[in-house]
Amino acid sequence: MAEGGARSGGGLRRFLQIAFSIGAVVLIARHVDLRETGRILAGAHLDWAIFAVVLYLFGQVMSAFRWWLIGRSVGLDGSFASYVRFYFIGMFFMFFGPSTLGGDFVRGLYLAEGGGRRARAFNSVVFDRLNGLVILVAIGAASFLIFPRYRDLAPEFTLMFYVTVAFGSALLVGWMLAPWLARTFLPTDHKVRRFIATDLGPFWSDRRMLVATSTVSFFFHLVQIAAQWVVSRALGIDVPFSYICVFHPLVSAVASIPISLSGIGLREGGYLYFLTKIGVDQPSAIAYGGLWFLVIVANSIVGGVVFLASGARLPTLRDSVD
Repeated sequence: MAEGGARSGGGLRRFLQIAFSIGAVVLIARHVDLRETGRILAGAHLDWAIFAVVLYLFGQVMSAFRWWLIGRSVGLDGSFASYVRFYFIGMFFMFFGPSTLGGDFVRGLYLAEGGGRRARAFNSVVFDRLNGLVILVAIGAASFLIFPRYRDLAPEFTLMFYVTVAFGSALLVGWMLAPWLARTFLPTDHKVRRFIATDLGPFWSDRRMLVATSTVSFFFHLVQIAAQWVVSRALGIDVPFSYICVFHPLVSAVASIPISLSGIGLREGGYLYFLTKIGVDQPSAIAYGGLWFLVIVANSIVGGVVFLASGARLPTLRDSVD
């Protein structure tokens, strides 16, 4: 009964996500010449596009390395190759999987399979996401500070600057002080306090791991920014690397909000907004988002190949008990 309800809820959520993405795409299509966008995409330099795919692929290996460092710190001692394999399979299911089977859930299942470490495996995935998000937002906030010239592009950029810096600072401080804040302000039996202290506590206690994973996250995001710069070169449009440092964290954060299908519509709308502020025409801005989307799809397909090469078998939750 509960399982049927979960499936029904997952199906409704996926339907609403698809509806939102379709609505966003239709709205963009009403204001942008998509035929011109298609022409620009068709004329993209293939060598630069392939380079963007390779850079993105390399970034995902770095992200898997970060997850390996996190897992190893709490005794999840699988090989780095296994973590890479699980990570890429998770990428495939995050993009192509059914609504009730997310990519993070899949890689947590793989890591837990046969080891009796389900809670630690899933929490390592949660902590991996938290670490990446904190560093991503910190990069956006720092970029607004380092490149103040971009604040003058539009009146709303000043507000965006203060919000980003405030949010980035709060997230970073909150990340560092989370265990203390939970102990100080939440009652002993509060589920959030228990989750932070008991489930995630071991991850915070390893300071060497925190420094190492945060460093990997920083360079991972720089690789993604470099891949986006390569996308601009593939399309022949001039987008400064420094400007991508400003808008990439914002667009990525917005696209990750689970109200659309794989960020479709949110991501393209974000690129349309930011790129037109520096003089990029609307069809080229949407082409930029479209080519970046194709880069993500190409890497997700690589994850599908890894899944097939691994036997196309998913572990079951029942096999992974604490």
